[in-house]
Amino acid sequence: MSQDRWSAFRTAWGQSAQGYDSLYGHGVHSEAEHAAWLLLLRRLLPTQDTPLKVLDVGTGTGMIALLVAELGHEVTGSDYSEAMLEVASRKAKESTKELNISFVHADALLDGIADEQFDVVICRHLLWAVSCPEEALRRWKAVCRPGGKIVVIDQLRPRVNPVRQGIRELADVLNPLIGSGDSHDGVFPKIPLHEQPLKRATSPLPIANAMRRAGLVRVQGERLPWIDAVERPAMPRLERWARRWNRYVVEGWV
Repeated sequence: MSQDRWSAFRTAWGQSAQGYDSLYGHGVHSEAEHAAWLLLLRRLLPTQDTPLKVLDVGTGTGMIALLVAELGHEVTGSDYSEAMLEVASRKAKESTKELNISFVHADALLDGIADEQFDVVICRHLLWAVSCPEEALRRWKAVCRPGGKIVVIDQLRPRVNPVRQGIRELADVLNPLIGSGDSHDGVFPKIPLHEQPLKRATSPLPIANAMRRAGLVRVQGERLPWIDAVERPAMPRLERWARRWNRYVVEGWV
């Protein structure tokens, strides 16, 4: 990604920090969603007698990091936006639960983070935006201990449907007027597809292949329709018509 586009993308990401959790499919909007995400994370994290040391890359406002810490693990959340990290840190301080969690400023290549210190690296809503996903995954692999695990959670971009696209454009117009919807506060630059090669993935296969090329083994993935089903009831009807998240997870071992 060119330096100018990267800088604009980074600025827009930071400008979205204060409203990020209010977006559907981003923050947690019900107890049912909270319980569903805990169930998924408990299943994905390796079972052992002692707490895991987990890195949440691209933590944003800390949703995944906070949930993993709630499960009793030692968590570090990293993000390149200081504004996002400020929100995440505030949420951790305001939590009524005892959480072993910290936050560090780092980009997707984890500059300044030492190798072989985490049992699990997890990320949500990041890999699609990275211009060199295999390079990022190799770096995540490097910070894992031997036998560690990388978990990628994201959403698939559905193929263009003219009716749904029309509803989505209508939702984008109306949502600011009614105070709801999935619109970031920041203005994101238009980025050529070759600079975000995983952005238009329509199945978990390209993500799994990127993980294999990065040297991960026992790679497997699946869609998460049950997470979508729990999240959708909290959305306004117009949002439900306009968007489907089509979530997936892909996991691989170091």
